[in-house]
Amino acid sequence: MKIQVKRDEILKGIQRAQGVVERKSTMPVLSNLLIETGGEGIDIIATDLEIGIKDRCAAKVIESGAVAVSARKVFEILREIIGEDILIEKEKNNWVKITDGNSEFRIMGLGKEEFPSLPEAKETSLLTIEASLLSEMLKKTIYASGESDTRYVLNGLLFAAKPQPPGISLTMVGTDGHRLAIINKSIETNETGLQEDKNVIIPKKTAVELKKLIEEGDSAISVGLDKNHIIFKRENTIILSRLIEGNYPNYEQVLSATHDKKVSIGREIFIGALRRVSILSKEKTNAVKLDIEKDRIVLSSNNPDIGEAKEETKISYKGEALSIGFNARYLLDALSAMDGENVTLNLYDPLSPAFLTEEGETGYKCVVMPMRI
Repeated sequence: MKIQVKRDEILKGIQRAQGVVERKSTMPVLSNLLIETGGEGIDIIATDLEIGIKDRCAAKVIESGAVAVSARKVFEILREIIGEDILIEKEKNNWVKITDGNSEFRIMGLGKEEFPSLPEAKETSLLTIEASLLSEMLKKTIYASGESDTRYVLNGLLFAAKPQPPGISLTMVGTDGHRLAIINKSIETNETGLQEDKNVIIPKKTAVELKKLIEEGDSAISVGLDKNHIIFKRENTIILSRLIEGNYPNYEQVLSATHDKKVSIGREIFIGALRRVSILSKEKTNAVKLDIEKDRIVLSSNNPDIGEAKEETKISYKGEALSIGFNARYLLDALSAMDGENVTLNLYDPLSPAFLTEEGETGYKCVVMPMRI
């Protein structure tokens, strides 16, 4: 294999692959990416066996072929090289030479046969989603999904699509059992392959890589499904991911919980007070107490080993006095995902779920379970 390629072009593709490459796997080959010639360019492929990314990059193919190389090392080399045109050549025994006219690097590679193939997915095209809409849905839910939870389905996001003429209804849900975030959006479109309700669970890592891809530009994302995989496409980039099998928790039951007390407060004011008071909260629980009275709220924390903190601020509230405790990080994550100037904290009693909603956004809700303090 011998190719000539623009440094900036190949660097983009290799940078996209970094998040997928498995660094701590028991299979060392997964720390590599595959560079393969095809047509008038090259494909840059990375996988951790659960998620794969394939990026097409324009290049001059002098000699066709393929080779797997260390994703981290080739990225570091290309990031530091100053030449605009890069020559990449596969030599004997899978050694790879990278030059730009001034610098020369030789690194050990692997044959294509040692690199795992991406799963073969028989794609069924479903819909095309505007980047801004999908980005918003991910931002408002991804933080609530689990991290290495033993209940594996919680380590992903529920993605539900439902035909709703003249378009479709999209719902995304994230939960780790202590909090839940849900957003619903409607899309008016006649161009959809969606004939029936689809409910799939996307791994959190896939959602993170998709979010990164979306942030690179404004072009729409095409979504496709087969029995076990979901496929996201944008221009020359494909993300292919296995779906999480299992039944997602009944989030609608949580959303039906009663709440008759509404506390309205400025979002930035609430964020600032929570951050300051939580400085002296217990590290394991981040527990903060909210004492709510007519038109005022007092936030406090107490850590016997360090000290205590207290802050009072104005709110809009006319109901009965209530004291309730929360993990401050859970509230901060939810508030940071919102954009409205004001938020409403919907409560019932000290042991019932709290609902956070933002001004001007009816399709988004966050539920946070309280703590005993």
